Amino acid sequence: MDQRGDQLIPLPGLDVLISGFQPGNAGKDFADTVARSIADPTVYARAARALLTALASHPRTRLIVIGGAGSLEVEPGIVRADSDELLHETLDQIGLPRDYALAVRGHRDALNVLRTSNRLWTYFSPAEDIAPGERTGRFRIGGDQPVLDAEGRSRISAEDAAVALIDEAELPRFVQRRFTIGY
Repeated sequence: MDQRGDQLIPLPGLDVLISGFQPGNAGKDFADTVARSIADPTVYARAARALLTALASHPRTRLIVIGGAGSLEVEPGIVRADSDELLHETLDQIGLPRDYALAVRGHRDALNVLRTSNRLWTYFSPAEDIAPGERTGRFRIGGDQPVLDAEGRSRISAEDAAVALIDEAELPRFVQRRFTIGY
């Protein structure tokens, strides 16, 4: 048990823990998803800390966190989540309310929590435009900047994102780093 009385989950024999935490995952519809995602932007960093705490006694267990693309650098040293102008422009383009900036910054804060940890973590930022589509198995992998296609778009199918995620779980290349993908 931890200090608040929450029961800790035993993790014996676990090689990799993948977290797709997002409070909006429980949403009833798109509006509810957005509302849940922005209701408490501190929850993303708290979840990252809780995962690291859960793994404290399991130093060999790898943690892969699926986060957002808003923390990617649009230029070296320039992060979209750090700029209201850049972030609002993107949210407007993809049809999300500007309040969703709270969730984007929450994901960025979770990444920053991981960056201060000595645990075996990986942060996966899929492309900015991720949607159901075709599994091609052909995509490019990047680090802190989005991978752009010939039209300058950062996009990936959910199916190819899943392939990249499982590839990283099976053959780690980005331990204590973030990676992204795109066409």
